[in-house]
Amino acid sequence: MKKLTTSRQTTLPTPPMQAPSKPAPSDRAVIDQTGFALWVASFRQTLHTTPVGWFVGAWMAWGHTPERNLILWLVVFLAVWMMGLLSIHRALAGQCELAVHGLRMRAMATLDGFAWGLVGWLLAGHDVLLDAILVALLCGVSAVNAQVYVSYIRGYYLQSGVMWLVAVVGLARYANPQYGWDLIVAFSIFQVLMFYHSTRIASRVLEGISLQLANAALAQQLRSLLTKVRTDAATDALTGQGNRRALDELLKQQLEFAASTGQPFSILMLDIDYFKKINDIHGHLVGDEALRTFAQRVRDGLRQGDVCTRYGGEEFLIVLPLTTLDTALEVAERLRRAVAAEPLPTSPPLAVTVSIGAATYEPGQSVEALMAAADAAVYRAKRGGRNQVRS
Repeated sequence: MKKLTTSRQTTLPTPPMQAPSKPAPSDRAVIDQTGFALWVASFRQTLHTTPVGWFVGAWMAWGHTPERNLILWLVVFLAVWMMGLLSIHRALAGQCELAVHGLRMRAMATLDGFAWGLVGWLLAGHDVLLDAILVALLCGVSAVNAQVYVSYIRGYYLQSGVMWLVAVVGLARYANPQYGWDLIVAFSIFQVLMFYHSTRIASRVLEGISLQLANAALAQQLRSLLTKVRTDAATDALTGQGNRRALDELLKQQLEFAASTGQPFSILMLDIDYFKKINDIHGHLVGDEALRTFAQRVRDGLRQGDVCTRYGGEEFLIVLPLTTLDTALEVAERLRRAVAAEPLPTSPPLAVTVSIGAATYEPGQSVEALMAAADAAVYRAKRGGRNQVRS
């Protein structure tokens, strides 16, 4: 037998698309989950640039703040930063599930705010100009985090709220009394404005997420509907096998492939013996049931890549890609034996046989000529006594 060099995977010409098992719902829980996942991704990116903020603060405070305070602040920040990286890694490894990782990530937001708030305790109170610069730095941190936390506003409330509270208490205790309260008031007004605008923006972002989820669900429904239409258009309603339309397209594809590559393909034409008697004796409902169970038995006996179609009436045509005539005859004989081995599980059970004609594509042959060869082989099987395979 000729060695085949191409994969035998073949499907009907209009295969159904694989739709997701569940449509994406647009309820509040999914919106919150999506927003949380977006925040985790943004937080991960921000962690890579956070050390820049530390060094800016440390550089400005250098020479104006006791070294032990500066070192303590950097140590606290380093510890929080490493914990943040670990929390992000766990959240991403767990698909960013809000129910599982939400508490840990909110705790990290709180610790991050606490570390920045320590500016008011450890770095402020030594120079009036430095205090003003440090407050401006905290305002910048709050503004940046408003963008990072925009899809998960609760995290922003925790981070910036804790940062404001810790920093304000520190400034009230250590900053210059003449200017400290001015800085506290200015920082507080800025933070209130940030909370207000961030809340409004976050609301719009969540509305956008909701619309995206709704659009995704609608698109999925349309894809599923289109898939069903395509499948129905290429499927025989009674037997669930490919119909004549699918067969014509598949034969055209196989012929083009064989003509361009020189690889063989074969077809089997199956005709149920004495099927008219089944309809005459038992009625058309039993006949339809016989066709369905016969088609299922044939399909169960095929190889991967073989395609069964209903040609018309009690006739079926099987396409065997990358198959020589000898192998096609072996497949046909196996199917013939499987059909005759036991009655079809109809009501009542019916013992049937099948006549099969095999034909293999020859270079330059048309689809019509190939099918005529298979039809002639079936005729020889019928004339030879039925329940046999001919080529």
